[in-house]
Amino acid sequence: MGARIKKPVKKSVSNASEERGTKSSSTSPANRSPAATNPAAAMHPALARAITRIQKSDYHGAAELLRSAGRDTSVRNTLGVCLLRLGQVDEALSVFRQFVLLPGNVTERPDISNACKRNFATALLLKGSPSGALTVIQETREANHPMAVRIGQSIQRWEKSLSWLRRLDWKLNRIEPPHCQVPIDFEPGEFEFDVVQRQPHGASGNAFELAV
Repeated sequence: MGARIKKPVKKSVSNASEERGTKSSSTSPANRSPAATNPAAAMHPALARAITRIQKSDYHGAAELLRSAGRDTSVRNTLGVCLLRLGQVDEALSVFRQFVLLPGNVTERPDISNACKRNFATALLLKGSPSGALTVIQETREANHPMAVRIGQSIQRWEKSLSWLRRLDWKLNRIEPPHCQVPIDFEPGEFEFDVVQRQPHGASGNAFELAV
């Protein structure tokens, strides 16, 4: 399944600056990353080049740079976000699974930041697994984080679109209907660094649209 997302004029970039607005423990590995605590020291060379393209909303160019840039967590997370914003959900989900989960397991790695986990949750949501997305969000223990709230609100709106029987099955058993699609109204994914995005001249529109 692929997704096509319409870009808005005014973007609310989900990144490290948004995370500062939530209350979290600064000593917990889940709430910090090397790139967030010391960007200059931790910045991978390919990531530094990719950021220049991300600032121009050139997610395709950034993804091409990052695909072969190694297994660094910051690199893989940024690649996954770029893929989400390109609508390449299957590849994004594969990228997040490879470094968010323990090898050969469905358990999340304890040293992975909550930002990466929320991105994994977003990929699950766009893949049609709201139950998986909610499980990952609950594991972060940051239900009030802006991105977690957006994911939750998208699922709530989706719930209201279900038939009575489907909604009951979802509420009681967390069973999604076949070919589940959950529309979102936000730009998916969050970076672990601050990004000032430059809008192309003449851009228009202020909402996102998921097309499958």
